[in-house]
Amino acid sequence: MITPRHRAAWRAWRSGDVDEAARLARPHRGAERLLVLADLVRGRFEQGLARYQALRRPPRALDVPVAHAWVHLDQVDKACEHLRRRRRRLPPGLALRRDHPMTVKADGPVKLPFADHPLAPYLPAVEGTLNGRHTLIHLDTGGAFLVMGLERAAAVGLEAVPAGRRFHGVTRTPVRTGLVRELDLGGAALTNVPVDVLPTLTGPQDIVIMGTCLLRRFLATIDVPAGHLLLAPRGHHPPPDGVRVPFCLWADHYMFAKGGHGPRDLTFFVDSGLVHLIEDDGRIRQAAVLATRSQYRTWGIPRADLAATHLTAPHPLRLGPLEQPAHLLSVAPGRTAPWSDFGGVRIDGLISQAFLSEYAWTLDFDRQEYTFQ
Repeated sequence: MITPRHRAAWRAWRSGDVDEAARLARPHRGAERLLVLADLVRGRFEQGLARYQALRRPPRALDVPVAHAWVHLDQVDKACEHLRRRRRRLPPGLALRRDHPMTVKADGPVKLPFADHPLAPYLPAVEGTLNGRHTLIHLDTGGAFLVMGLERAAAVGLEAVPAGRRFHGVTRTPVRTGLVRELDLGGAALTNVPVDVLPTLTGPQDIVIMGTCLLRRFLATIDVPAGHLLLAPRGHHPPPDGVRVPFCLWADHYMFAKGGHGPRDLTFFVDSGLVHLIEDDGRIRQAAVLATRSQYRTWGIPRADLAATHLTAPHPLRLGPLEQPAHLLSVAPGRTAPWSDFGGVRIDGLISQAFLSEYAWTLDFDRQEYTFQ
């Protein structure tokens, strides 16, 4: 029986209030799916899997989230077996990861200075070595492990297989997947690192990207004011003091967190790789948020203010308790965005490096929280 409390739990989930959704769902039979989802996005993978395995008739909607949970626990073989048992297609990249497990070795913290690059003010990069080839690698929490274009993949000797189609920003494109045999990041050594190869990363966008799945192997601090990336082994170093903001993790790499615009509470996809550069008053500025016109309308922004491709935020933007005024908002084409919904959680926009660059921010995947200094 669906009760008012049950409906309120799903409304809270839709709004990104995951803790409140779980609190409201907990006393009710029939809310097991929501409780499993709440555990998984908060990084409580063992607890979520135990709840899932106790279900008499697991819903199909949980098949892929449960597979991702096994992957996050580095039990890729169990993810593959789960999908086979549920008669789901096995993604080519997952089979590669099962047969060639990734390894990570770092004896201690590694500090990587930001490299000089035209995009560095908007998309910081560090030096690394891919299959023995020196390259710059840009930090982008909107990506998974490594992402590169066809030319770069050929240059490092990458063998990639077709893996369907995917969105690069708002552009749907074919993707290939493979593994980099060796990645060295200033003393942090990784093997069999998954790679997505996108034909859209060409010309000015011909760069290599390091995403959230790779960063989550460490206690990572992106220190923009000091100009470096710090990678510390997980579980050995406490996070620094600062402002803590909880985040949730959907699928393999989509981080979302609560924030807002003025009095309006919102849920943001935290995508540091959003590089929308706009000439404003004779200078180049990076948009702090990307959203569609319909999303901005739900923020309370009048339709008349959304006629152009960008606008100045009428109110301060918030991420957790952090607040910044007068940011640029970029208007995405189309009525809906591919990242507007994570498992039923409504995403109100992407928040970018333009907001994050004011801080040294630490990504702590053991506690699933950011620390901002």
